[in-house]
Amino acid sequence: MLLYILTIGIAMVLIFLGNFFWFPIDYSLVKILLLDLMLPFLMVAWDGISATFVRRALPEKWFTKDVKFHHVSKLECKIYELLGIKYWKDHVLELGMFTSFSKKKVSNPNDPAYIERFIMECNYGVQVHLWNFILGFVPMLFFPNDIAIRFILPAAIANSILSILPLMILRYNVPRLERLLVVLEKKQARKLAGQ
Repeated sequence: MLLYILTIGIAMVLIFLGNFFWFPIDYSLVKILLLDLMLPFLMVAWDGISATFVRRALPEKWFTKDVKFHHVSKLECKIYELLGIKYWKDHVLELGMFTSFSKKKVSNPNDPAYIERFIMECNYGVQVHLWNFILGFVPMLFFPNDIAIRFILPAAIANSILSILPLMILRYNVPRLERLLVVLEKKQARKLAGQ
């Protein structure tokens, strides 16, 4: 959570300083402040719209563990490890509470059905953050050029950074969950065979 607040805060300060001091625009201080304060709300609302689309409009079968589009290669995982993902992944905000699925509220973590659902939720999350990363620049189309370039573009860049981090974490976690699922399914099969 702190990472998000710091990134948003730093972006807002830089956008304000850029528009008021470094590359002055012919706007009043109040207008610059209001535009600057509007940015986090605009980006969160826009992200919410794209997340709602992915969660509600796209079929669930597109996000199951068997869909090849969501396959994560060993090379991709190695790249994440080179980026130090093991050290910073726990500092990125987990937003599962907005989807009625949270890894913190688990009745049986060794249930294969739960792990399958976890993988599906990871795949949903990847798509949500990918769409947020790509579509975060679309609000620029709805504003005059000076506002779009001076305010919306830097906010969209910060939003993209905040979207790519959870996307990488989710992609990094999926192969581990898939391996765990295989182990749990084998254990469950042995248990059923022994009865």
